Amino acid sequence: MIKGKEDLPSEVSGEISKEMTSLQILEMAIYSEQSACDFYLSLSNQIENQSGKEKFRFLAEDEKRHRCMLEGEYLRENRQIVFKFDSTKVKSIKAMADTQSSAVDALDLAIGLEREAYKFYTQASEKAEDQPGKMMFLKLAEEEDRHYNVLAAERQALSNNFYWYEYDVPGVMEE
Repeated sequence: MIKGKEDLPSEVSGEISKEMTSLQILEMAIYSEQSACDFYLSLSNQIENQSGKEKFRFLAEDEKRHRCMLEGEYLRENRQIVFKFDSTKVKSIKAMADTQSSAVDALDLAIGLEREAYKFYTQASEKAEDQPGKMMFLKLAEEEDRHYNVLAAERQALSNNFYWYEYDVPGVMEE
């Protein structure tokens, strides 16, 4: 199980330094989003469970949408100069999901990635120099937090630690 930043692949443990410009932060975020998109597509292609495939495809599409948002912000902040994407800068995150235990490991990795993305965007919002940039980073942080929650619930269910819907146990909702 991934517990801390030291357990994440080096390609996703980027830090925002004081010296970084807003364009450098945007560039880092664009490549991270593409890396996450590729990771989720890879997982979607590896697993047989249709529901799992659809969840990972949804996450991949969301990360792709995030990249588009970031490229739009780059365009706005860089005086209408389009971001020149270099596919060689996209880091590959490997995970196998062919068995239940490796699926749990892949989910642990994804959960760690989403938590780091949330922290990154929260930190980026604090460094943003204008309100539109700040709001975009906060929106991205919120969306990455939602991804985290979806993945955490999926991991709980896969690990048989999912107790919310046990029918024979009375709950608060019944009162």
